[in-house]
Amino acid sequence: MKIFLAASSSFWNKLPEVKAKLEALGHEVMLPSTVDDPDLEEKTWQESDEAHVKLIRKLFEDSEERVGKWCDAFYLLNYDKHGISGYVGGAALIELYIAHRNYKKIFIENDVFSGPMYDEIMGFGPTFVHGDLSIIK
Repeated sequence: MKIFLAASSSFWNKLPEVKAKLEALGHEVMLPSTVDDPDLEEKTWQESDEAHVKLIRKLFEDSEERVGKWCDAFYLLNYDKHGISGYVGGAALIELYIAHRNYKKIFIENDVFSGPMYDEIMGFGPTFVHGDLSIIK
């Protein structure tokens, strides 16, 4: 299966290990386009608001290609962030929507936080993995 593996940039250090495990199970895995430059977003913020908006627009276009067209499944690694258990940020929510809209299987690592966006995330019908990669098929 072709899997797009996503996470908040705070968790990108976890992507290579999960990617390797998924590939060992026979999956083809793609990572976010900016994973090789984790400081890119910060750099564009420092440059200007316009530069940051332009980057975000490009990332969403990348998501349309990678999530909307290339993959069979979307797998979101969500961990504790800002004191929120199972954090899902705004960009991840949009990628979840792209996956849902394009009839992709949706997997999420941990249960999502109760609060804003909970109903929307659950409406995408995700399967929660909790470290058991054999669930992804």
